[in-house]
Amino acid sequence: MTLPPSSNKVGGSDVRISTPEPKIRGMDLVRPSLRDFTYLDCRRRAELIEEQAAKLPLQTQNLLDVGGKGKPYACFFSGRVIHHYVLDVAPAGSVDVVGDARVMPFSDASIDVVLCTQVLEHIPEPIAVLAEIRRVLKPGGTLLLSVPSIFPQHGSPGDYWRYMPQGLQWILRDFHSVTVQGEAGTIPSIFLVLNVYLQLIASPRPWLVRLLQWTICPLNNLAGLLAGKIYRGDQFASNYFVVAVR
Repeated sequence: MTLPPSSNKVGGSDVRISTPEPKIRGMDLVRPSLRDFTYLDCRRRAELIEEQAAKLPLQTQNLLDVGGKGKPYACFFSGRVIHHYVLDVAPAGSVDVVGDARVMPFSDASIDVVLCTQVLEHIPEPIAVLAEIRRVLKPGGTLLLSVPSIFPQHGSPGDYWRYMPQGLQWILRDFHSVTVQGEAGTIPSIFLVLNVYLQLIASPRPWLVRLLQWTICPLNNLAGLLAGKIYRGDQFASNYFVVAVR
């Protein structure tokens, strides 16, 4: 792999210095609009990542964002993490290393924090990815993972898996500790799933998608927010957020 002169080395691997591209994924994942169909989960996911970033010691050395093209959560780690690297299968200005998450070009125990959001479902061998993440993490290092549970088929080049809490505990059993929680919670997730399936049904008609974005979608999001303050629960979740310690 040819890298520009601004490259660094992490555990023996050359990496370039990337820059965030917040709009590369088509929406603001940190500050989603009420008109976004996945607002409820994206909003809560950003809050959870921000909370975990705030717990990191100042001057944490290396964070690896697996599949993080766009580098959307860089703002949360700025000032706490010295180096925030992105590994992705496709090149972009926000990508430091173009490569396969199943065979990461990093040395053992060279990374302090791994961030992997909404990626694992798109990889046919998720166990291999998790084994690589554990290998590159330092002892005591942290994995921040977000995965879908109830969600329509989406993305490319493939969409292979959905996850439940017990399944996540099992595939992460080699980690020192694993905490799993629903991102939006039970009631908000019901409103989110309704929004997503309305978008799916309306997708052949762009005018109908736009109409939903300005009518039903924001109302569902507001209802989900308010209902979640009354009762959140974790019996049902459209997506799960995991904190696992190596």
